[in-house]
Amino acid sequence: MAADHKNNLKMSIFSSKLAFAVVALGLFASSVSQLFAAERSYRVISERNAFNLSNEPPKREEAGPPPEPPRSEDIKLTGIFRHKGIERAAIAVIDPKKKSEPPKYLELAAGEKQGHIEIVSIDKKTGKVTLKELGSLRSLSFETDAFKTSVSKAPSRSSSSKSSSKSSSSRSSSEAAKRSAEIKAAIERRKREDAAKRTSSSSRFSTEQRDQIRATYEQMTRGKSDAQKAEIGRKLREELSRGRSDGGDRGRSDYSRRGRGR
Repeated sequence: MAADHKNNLKMSIFSSKLAFAVVALGLFASSVSQLFAAERSYRVISERNAFNLSNEPPKREEAGPPPEPPRSEDIKLTGIFRHKGIERAAIAVIDPKKKSEPPKYLELAAGEKQGHIEIVSIDKKTGKVTLKELGSLRSLSFETDAFKTSVSKAPSRSSSSKSSSKSSSSRSSSEAAKRSAEIKAAIERRKREDAAKRTSSSSRFSTEQRDQIRATYEQMTRGKSDAQKAEIGRKLREELSRGRSDGGDRGRSDYSRRGRGR
């Protein structure tokens, strides 16, 4: 009986130890699984990259190309003239971006500046003008920098006759524009020369003499037609020029007395 009691006691102690070991093993396994689950959740967060973190530096926006510097314009020398005792150069400025538009005409004396063009010197004998454009010196002459007219060649007979006819028509139109610009410049130059001559001739008379000539002309042309006024003016100019060569004031006073007599 005593032996059986001891055996039962040992079995119960062993059973309780075994149960405790099983419970401890279960708790250890659950804690390990929780640790693995937590590590897995953090790994998912790092793989998602919620803050879009990157090891590469941000790319800088490339700046656009710098603005183009002003280009040199095509400048043609159209004339050299003297106005009120000052020599001036007449030039035509052609914008390379607007070749279809008419050129811009300038009349400048030495030392004068308009825009980015400044006249440095004018030599009428050699027909050369030195100017400063965009900070650089440039020399113009009638031989190399005047408007030129060229004869276009006859188009060749080929399959590209249409394209050649178009190109020849564009060349002829540009040549016609250059010729018209040259003619216009010549007309303007002639007007300026005539105005300078009239100014120089009128400066030979005093204020009293000019008033007297004007009054004589108005008296002689009163009630006359335009053609008669033009004829009277022509005769008056001839008489005045003849009076200057023959006797100066004597001729003018004679013609004035003749107008008052009428």
